[in-house]
Amino acid sequence: MKIRPAQSKDRDRIRDILIATARFTDDEVRCAVDLVDQALTHPERGEYIVHVLEERDEAKPTVKGYVCFGATPLTDGVFDLYWIAVDPKQQGQGFGQLLLRFVENEVRRSRGRMLLIETSSKESYAPTLRFYQRSGYDEISRIKDFYRVEDDKVVFCKKLSP
Repeated sequence: MKIRPAQSKDRDRIRDILIATARFTDDEVRCAVDLVDQALTHPERGEYIVHVLEERDEAKPTVKGYVCFGATPLTDGVFDLYWIAVDPKQQGQGFGQLLLRFVENEVRRSRGRMLLIETSSKESYAPTLRFYQRSGYDEISRIKDFYRVEDDKVVFCKKLSP
């Protein structure tokens, strides 16, 4: 496995992974791909940082998952994890943990002290919520009915030591 910066050639594969998870609406997929496009078009801005997890053992390397994160504007050492997704055929193999640990290490390397993750409380997100909890993230806030009725915004946080 190799985690590397995303390239233009990865865009369609990232989109396919997002769709395959069957957790995201069309608008959410468009939003995620838009952030990938922004990262690829304007890397100098550093607003969105996108990396992919690639299987190198295959004859043709294949992207198995991706992450999008970045520094939170107007903060000192706070970062946001915007998106993380693993191909459903590859889930349960630790790839999500590998990507999340990669982000945590990149945040530390950038002198970050905190990583925030915003997500949904939809029933279909239950495995996602457990994933963050098992990864050492604390639920620090919940806004009832934020996205729509009975779909809360849940914010997780992990304070990172140097």
